[in-house]
Amino acid sequence: MSIFADFTKDYRVMLSRITVALILLVTVLSTSSLPVPPVADIALELFSFLLVLVGMFGRLWALSYISGHKTKDLIRHGPYSMVRNPLYLFSLLGSLGIGIATNNILVLALILLLFAVYYPLAIKAEEKHLLETHGVAFLSYREKTPCFIPRFSLYQEPRTYTIDTRAFRRSFFSVMWFPIGYMLVLVIDRLHALNILPVIFHIP
Repeated sequence: MSIFADFTKDYRVMLSRITVALILLVTVLSTSSLPVPPVADIALELFSFLLVLVGMFGRLWALSYISGHKTKDLIRHGPYSMVRNPLYLFSLLGSLGIGIATNNILVLALILLLFAVYYPLAIKAEEKHLLETHGVAFLSYREKTPCFIPRFSLYQEPRTYTIDTRAFRRSFFSVMWFPIGYMLVLVIDRLHALNILPVIFHIP
């Protein structure tokens, strides 16, 4: 495993927290000076909310399939039958929803930069581990299943499925950061509009 892969594996939580803190700081201190027509503003709010919902429930859906199976089984059902990394896909969609809700191009750029730089390294490290663990079975799965763009024609699911309820419960609380982040963005935007929270700089 490469140095970069080890780095992303060992410091994933720390990097995520630092990036989230930076995004929050930019959201609090800045706002966009680009005028947005009322109709477009409403459309963007609805679209961003939809992305947050898809991200939240999509992650729950994917987590339900790996709860109790993540380290010992190769998951190939549910969302994993269409795409190899549904958790990252839904995380991206939910994060983009929050980024769009800020109406701040710098925040959106930071989110995209995080995913573009960090997640390919994380995926590479995880898939190397899956190959070492599952061998030919993973090679076959990787060959027919897209990495990040779902192929809906591949979808399959079992009629019954066993999960670790304790692991799933912990996962349930982890996805609550999406609606919390979305509501926090709306509160910050309202505080900016009321001049309660000062804007330090404007993004063109």
